[in-house]
Amino acid sequence: QPGGRFSAAAMPRLWRHLAAAIAISVIVIDLAQAKEKKPKKEYLCSTCQSVAHLLVKLRKSDTSGNTTSEVVRDIISSKDTKVCIEQHLQFYANRLEPKLDVGKMAKKCKDILPDNPNYKSATDVLNALIAKKPRSDVTKILCLDTGRCTQLWTKVEEPWQKKSGEL
Repeated sequence: QPGGRFSAAAMPRLWRHLAAAIAISVIVIDLAQAKEKKPKKEYLCSTCQSVAHLLVKLRKSDTSGNTTSEVVRDIISSKDTKVCIEQHLQFYANRLEPKLDVGKMAKKCKDILPDNPNYKSATDVLNALIAKKPRSDVTKILCLDTGRCTQLWTKVEEPWQKKSGEL
């Protein structure tokens, strides 16, 4: 074999293998780029901000006659039946871009809210709700301070600002 390792007869087969390897790598790169282009649905921060809004909304809409402290403690201790339910979260899921799965939001909601209002982790958000602090304060405590979000939505990004005609 003068001047090389491969015989002239083996060269066409080598070129076919090389062409196949290049074609496969192009397909793999295309698939990876296509996967990157699809926006990944982000649940933790979106759900956290939605839950903060919902907590304030539930506190404000209570007409039981109980003290604010009793109302807030009841909301948190009953999170599985009063807050983290698909019926309440559907409103937010439909308005987010991209739309989120309401079942996954409900699961994240249960992770975000403490199980017991007496837990140390519940103290700051509980006190903010009892003191009737603005929603932005509740959201900061629940989402930013805990690292669930790196930044909060602007007013125009808030899903509850969107009218049903915009959906």
